[in-house]
Amino acid sequence: MVHNAFDSVQILRDCPAKIESVGLWGARLLLGCIDGSLRIYAPEETVDVLPTDSEVTVPTYTLRDTRVGFAKKSVTRMDVLQSRGLLVTLSDAVAIHTLPEFEVVSYLTKTKGATMYCWDEDRGLLSVAKLKRIFVYRYDGNRGFTEIKDLPAPDVVNAMAWCAGSLCLGIRREYIIMNVNTGVTVDVFPSGRSASPMIVSLPDGDLLLGKDKIGVIVDHNGKLTQDGGLSWSEAPAGVVIHSPYALARLSRYIEVRSLKPPHGLVQMLPLRDTQLLLSSDAGLIAATDTAIHRILPVPVGVQVVQLAASGNFQNALALCKMLPPEDAALRASKEDAIHIRYGHYLFEQGQFGEAMEHFGASSLDLTTILSLFPSVKLPSIVSPVSSEPFFEGRPLGTPTERSRAGLSSNQLENASGSQSGPHPSKLMNLEENQKLQDIQQRKIALSSLAGFLSSRRTSVIEKAEAEETDAAVAAMVEASPVARRNSEKFTEASSDKRRHEARQLAIVLETALVQAMLATDQSQAALGLLKGPNYCDIAPCEEVMLATGHYLELVELYKSHKMHRQALKLLNDLAEKPESFAVPPKESQEVRSQIIIDYLKNLGAQDPALVLENSNWILKNEVEETMVLFASFDPPLPINLVLAHLKDNAPELRMLFLEHMLGKHADAAPAELQNELLQLYLARVLEERTASVAKGKWDERDHSEARKKLLNVLRNTTAYSPDRILQRLPIDGLYEERAYLLGRLGQHRLALTLYAHKLHEADLALAYCDRVYTTAMIGRKASKPTSKAMLPPVDQGAMNIYLTLLEVYLKPKAAVREYDRSLMSLAPARTFTGARPSPQQQQRTRGAVSKKIAEIEGAEESKFNFSSAESAAESSRSDTEDLVEGPTSSEELMLDDALRLLSRRWDRLDGAQALRMIPSDTKLQNLLSFLEPLLRTSSESRRNSAVIKSLHRSENLQVREELSQCRKRVVKVNSDRTCSICQKRIGTSVFAVYPNSTLAHFVCYRDRPVSKTGHGAVGM
Repeated sequence: MVHNAFDSVQILRDCPAKIESVGLWGARLLLGCIDGSLRIYAPEETVDVLPTDSEVTVPTYTLRDTRVGFAKKSVTRMDVLQSRGLLVTLSDAVAIHTLPEFEVVSYLTKTKGATMYCWDEDRGLLSVAKLKRIFVYRYDGNRGFTEIKDLPAPDVVNAMAWCAGSLCLGIRREYIIMNVNTGVTVDVFPSGRSASPMIVSLPDGDLLLGKDKIGVIVDHNGKLTQDGGLSWSEAPAGVVIHSPYALARLSRYIEVRSLKPPHGLVQMLPLRDTQLLLSSDAGLIAATDTAIHRILPVPVGVQVVQLAASGNFQNALALCKMLPPEDAALRASKEDAIHIRYGHYLFEQGQFGEAMEHFGASSLDLTTILSLFPSVKLPSIVSPVSSEPFFEGRPLGTPTERSRAGLSSNQLENASGSQSGPHPSKLMNLEENQKLQDIQQRKIALSSLAGFLSSRRTSVIEKAEAEETDAAVAAMVEASPVARRNSEKFTEASSDKRRHEARQLAIVLETALVQAMLATDQSQAALGLLKGPNYCDIAPCEEVMLATGHYLELVELYKSHKMHRQALKLLNDLAEKPESFAVPPKESQEVRSQIIIDYLKNLGAQDPALVLENSNWILKNEVEETMVLFASFDPPLPINLVLAHLKDNAPELRMLFLEHMLGKHADAAPAELQNELLQLYLARVLEERTASVAKGKWDERDHSEARKKLLNVLRNTTAYSPDRILQRLPIDGLYEERAYLLGRLGQHRLALTLYAHKLHEADLALAYCDRVYTTAMIGRKASKPTSKAMLPPVDQGAMNIYLTLLEVYLKPKAAVREYDRSLMSLAPARTFTGARPSPQQQQRTRGAVSKKIAEIEGAEESKFNFSSAESAAESSRSDTEDLVEGPTSSEELMLDDALRLLSRRWDRLDGAQALRMIPSDTKLQNLLSFLEPLLRTSSESRRNSAVIKSLHRSENLQVREELSQCRKRVVKVNSDRTCSICQKRIGTSVFAVYPNSTLAHFVCYRDRPVSKTGHGAVGM
């Protein structure tokens, strides 16, 4: 026997006649006897209802009335319908009596010979079984019953019960379900071989069907609701339900079993020869032939104490839910104590997951639970807690309940430890010689702890965040004088404790959770927690992580708490000196350079000194990635600081860093950055040139990698200072670089002189001219002038760049002298602007061909404007110098290159100016490739202009014709025409005509100009 759920008390003995049926009517007993009489018993003291539990003294019953001849035969069954004030009896037939008169109000004649009936309180239906017939009656509300169905049964009915509007019938050796509306039956399963069918309705609507010693639970469709069933000691003669128990009437006792799986035995009531077992709203009754026993349930509180003391915690918790609502506080207290003891018991048995669930459902604080895990280091804000006084202050029941349960205080407090093994603190204490099984148990326990803490983490963190928000708001409110006066009522210590309670709980939880995860190989989960905002305490987590070799997790812990210096130091130590750690890092904990790079990238430029300080190791191993890192910060790192750092630690990488910076900020790179990179390129190129000159292998046409980069920067960037770079170039070398710089300064003549006479690269000179000319043209088109008066100023040097190159080709000595003078003064040289030659030169070079071309070019608009007096004077001085030196023969000139230039860029040259520069002894055949497209284009342009002129003249004539047609309008005015303004007749008045042919008096038209829709014509 597990515990006492019921007590039995004899309330009646020595009945004069054999008892056949019993009914409970309030506090009175109705006994149907074998002689057909009805005996009415009542308590000696007047009470309304019978006591419902064994705490109340049961009164003694005495006979109050005997109704002889109440029925013709023995009353085999009776039921009191309390809500309707009726008594239903079964004797020779089913009869309905009134209460308290006991008068027959309905005698169901067709039920003579019936063996049983079944009442459905909810629907007001009464079914009666008579041999192989089923009669169904409906209560009409006026103490009468009306027959609604007469259904045939497959066989004689031995058991019957209502189930959801249908009837469950036990016939011979089978159970069926009959639809009372249609009479259709459905087989359920065979009944037992030795016992008669038995059907009992359960409170939830299911049915308990007897099959010999087994009670099978099915739903209203006959389907099994659970595996197994109630297993009785022998086949019961009858079963009644008193939730959560089922009581079976056996031959020697009444057996009590739980309705909840696994339907264990609860109690055996020693009542022999029981002939009747009745359950109603008024209570439980057990009857023998001449005596009545009242079965009283033991109070739930006492049962809970008994179950908990015997270690049956699940049933104890289930019984707690049966406590009445008014005892909610008592129920919560009992459930809390049971959860704690049950969790402790499960923990001792190694069922850690279930133990954590019960601890979580109890009022145990987190620190006390964590005291079961000595390996978990707690934050310093938590005072050490011993798990010994685990149950102090948590009694299961009142002294009365414990006394009734038959247990002393000491027995009850130690009940859950009756099957205990070693104490949890000893079980979890790791030592050097612990066995593998103990280690595995420890992991399982910590894994359960991790799951428990994870399930509570969200709510705890939300409370902590809400507390911090409230604290911030309170701090703002307390700044006001009124709040300061009100706050004087509370002590500062209690206020601080209340203010930080949730935050301290969050610190304890997350600190323990991270340790539990790491101890159970849940490193990824721990990393996920540490990567976000967390409340982990640094000291205990750091100690555990260093002791177990979880270094990357420690890095994330430092990072989440803004301890970047410690995190980067740890990463660098792991990368450079892994052997220096007491616990060597595992393969999964190895630090690669990319980890440090990612950390520094996420850190950003908020602490440049810290970034540079911790980049030395990756500078040696991942140069390219480090340069990308330095260039990726936004806002960028201070360039001067980075360059100084590189100069001290890796000077050869400064050039690479600046290249990355220019690559990322090419559109907005500062001039000093480009100058710095150019200086580095130039320094490298000068070093290479010095070494090559010393070996006698220097060639201006050779381009090393550094020189290519230097030329590329000179060509594609514009923010550098060209004069600073120009000062560092050698006089006798690096002509191409000098040419780029001179071009940036606008000294195109000097740049072209270098290409033509120093490098002897006509293609480079032509490319230079193309670049300058294209840039100038793009600039003019981008300005989008709206009229000729708003045309942008013309860059004559750029527009006449090809004439400048032609002059350099044909006057080499003058060009070289000018270049030499520029080297001496390092001052910008005057550039050729394309001015017309002096009259003396025109007279000397004018020939038949040039004269013809001049006439052609003069016939149309000139492409370019050559009006610079200063350029003309300079050209005159240069020509004068050439004349002083003497005539230059065509063999000394770069005539071939000049002719090639004319043939390739004839459309970008002023033909007349070019012809004036060509030596007079040049053969016309050599100029054919220049003159032929020039003359063709000129002629085509002249023809196109003539056509356009004709088209314009034709268009003008058409417009004039349309104008004359518009002026020939005829307006007919009759006597009915009215003014569109004053609505009076026009008559013979002066009028105005609008373009839409409407008329108006001229006076109206003049006085109301706002009504005009166009220019009107005046008529009479």
